[in-house]
Amino acid sequence: MALPWYEREDFDQLWELAVDHDEMPRDYDLWHAAAMEVINAWLARGRTLQIVTVRPAEFLAWLSERNLPNTAETRRRYVEEKATAAGSEMHPRPDLQ
Repeated sequence: MALPWYEREDFDQLWELAVDHDEMPRDYDLWHAAAMEVINAWLARGRTLQIVTVRPAEFLAWLSERNLPNTAETRRRYVEEKATAAGSEMHPRPDLQ
């Protein structure tokens, strides 16, 4: 599972640009506490978790290239895409070596 991670200094900008404010707490500390609960629950079950830091400029460029709104679904898609790309870079296919 890939989890979006927001830095405190980026959070307000990302929240302001979201079209689905009901899907994301307004307060960074509330978001952070909820994110830590998810992380701890996954790790307690022995699951792996990939954390992807969402940076406003890069994410907004990704949205613009695809003509997509900033929603929970597009944030999820962005994070999954980044996680998949990072995973393929970290674990190249044996037949390509």
